[in-house]
This record gives sequence, C-alpha cells and structure tokens, in this order.
Amino acid sequence: MSMKIACVGVGNIGRAWASIFARGGDEVALYDEVPEALEAALPAISDNLSAMAEAEILENTDAILSRIRLCDSLSDALKGVNYIQESVIEDLGVKRAIFRTLDTEAPSEAIIASSVSSLPPSEFMANLSGGARCIVTHPTNPPSLIPVIEVMLGPATSEETFEKTSALLEEVGQIPVRLNKEIFGYVLNRLQFALINEALHLVESGYVSAVDADKIVKFGLGRRWAFMGPFETNHLNATGGIREYYDKFANAIGGILGDLKTEPNALSPELLAQLAEQMETTIPVSEIPARQQWRDKQLIALSRQFDGARLDNG
Repeated sequence: MSMKIACVGVGNIGRAWASIFARGGDEVALYDEVPEALEAALPAISDNLSAMAEAEILENTDAILSRIRLCDSLSDALKGVNYIQESVIEDLGVKRAIFRTLDTEAPSEAIIASSVSSLPPSEFMANLSGGARCIVTHPTNPPSLIPVIEVMLGPATSEETFEKTSALLEEVGQIPVRLNKEIFGYVLNRLQFALINEALHLVESGYVSAVDADKIVKFGLGRRWAFMGPFETNHLNATGGIREYYDKFANAIGGILGDLKTEPNALSPELLAQLAEQMETTIPVSEIPARQQWRDKQLIALSRQFDGARLDNG
C-alpha cells in the first residue's frame, strides 16, 4: 500500500531516504529551509538511481522520480502525510525546534521519525504532546545502499509506532533493528568506533600504518563481515560452535581484550596530521567525489550479490 511521506531536510541523508521511499512505491514530498539544498536534491537523487539502474538492481527510474515532489514550504510538504522522515542537522537545539514544529503542524496520525545518529531521543523528543508517534530511525551512510536501520524508541513512543515504522521500513527494502535501551551513539557507531579507537592506538604507536590498517579490515575482517556478523563469525570458527570457540581460545581472547586500548584515544593534532598525510597520499582530497562514486558502485555490487531481488516496485 502506497504511503505519503515527507522528507524534511534533504542533505545527503534526506535525499537517500527520498530515494528509498520513492523506489518502494511511496509518494514523497521534499522540504528544506535552505533553497539551494532543495534545488540540488532531484539531480542528486536521479544520479543515485541511475547508478543503480546501470547495475540492474532497479529499473524505471522515471517512475521513481515521478513520485518525488519539491515543496516550497513545510506546511505543503506535510499535507496529508502518513510518515515524516526528519534529517536536519545533528544539533540538539535544531532537533528540539523541528520536533516541536512537526509535533504541532503534522497530521495527528502521522509518525515522526528522526535520522539522528548519536543524540538520545529523550534529549529532543521529551514533553511533546504527540510523543507516542515519535521515533528514531538511524540509517547508515549511504542509506540508499546499506539497508540496516537502528530503530530506537523515544521516552513516550508507543509499540504501535514501532511496529508501523518497522513494517514501513521492511516494505521499502530496509532492515530495521530494535535497540532495547537508549544509548548515546547507538550500536553501529559504538561498534565502529571501538574498532577505530584501537586502530588509532595501533597507528599512533607505530605498530601499523593507517593504509595497512585499512587493508587488514578491507581484505581481512571486512571480507567476512560483509555477509556475517562477529558472533556468527565466532560461531563458525570452531566445529563445536561459539561455546567451544570461547572456551578453547579463552586465554588468548582474554589476553587480547585486556591489552586493548580501552580509554578514548586522544585525537591530537600530531596524530590527525599523520592520518591525513597517509590518507591524502592514497586518495587526494580532490579525488574524494570520484572515490565516493567508486564506493557506491562497490555497495551496489554487494547489494546485487547478497540481496538478490530488485530494490524498486516499478
């Protein structure tokens, strides 16, 4: 069943959400208080869809684009919508302000979801009259190509809102994951930065270069993690499963865990300069847009291999 969606804030994340909903068959209204961002939205979405079409993981991009309309005002974008995806700047004051506005102006039955990536929902969703319909849907960049969505309930979010939101996300090809308790940074970012913290320590201490640390992840950990998580990896590392794995290697695992850099690594100017020098030698800043396109093509290839089905409903 087609839904009416409003995407409020159309930077990189907001545009990706628009693409996701439109290719899923929904009608999408776009609004951003910055006219230049709104003007740039459709060309960027079109480029993204075209790349997917070239890889044959979706078709009929014209039909998808026809479901998206630009709105000059927030009130126009919110007319008759069932669901609102907010993707404004990650600033607590801005988030509080937009949620107060959306809570007041959105249709009473519309779900209001935030793309916030670190702020706990209680810090900007509290004391809203429509708090039961407010929820966090944290995507991974780029959301149009990485389907997992962390769904976190706000202080007053109802189970009905969670169920409807999860159902909608699944309908448009995303994979919702429920976070059982509020936590700063959410789960994906915390897992990511736990690894990055140790990587910073290893680079700063001279054990490995930044480029070679990336190789270890790309050609080692990442090869497995592209299709299974850390616990399934552990489970398959021993014929007796995860129980045998942790029992057999308890001393080695415990020794490594005890030796890890657990306190936050200081992002000193010297360390940042070292990282920048190594990464900019490998990928000059001027080449980043082209490398981003390369990244997206690799993700498209993975989507085609692992997801199987097309991403759009024609």
